[in-house]
Amino acid sequence: MGTRPVKRQTLKGEFNETLEGMRFLLEVAMDDEALVKDPAGELGRILRYWGGNLRHYALEPGDGSAIHDSGYREVGRWSVEDAS
Repeated sequence: MGTRPVKRQTLKGEFNETLEGMRFLLEVAMDDEALVKDPAGELGRILRYWGGNLRHYALEPGDGSAIHDSGYREVGRWSVEDAS
């Protein structure tokens, strides 16, 4: 049985939940001052922040943003890419 894409309304517009052929990448440099001091705490904060913030993106290939630590230093990036 075939599946139909499920669409939902987001702040940026409609989102097609059929994400086949795409990948979500999250890269964080672990040598940052805040991450060296408390790696689990700082990574948890980053994941909670971006987990809640993703609703503002359509999650289409090309979407992405810099990731900052608690001191607002850039420590990485997340992106959505076409995996095909």
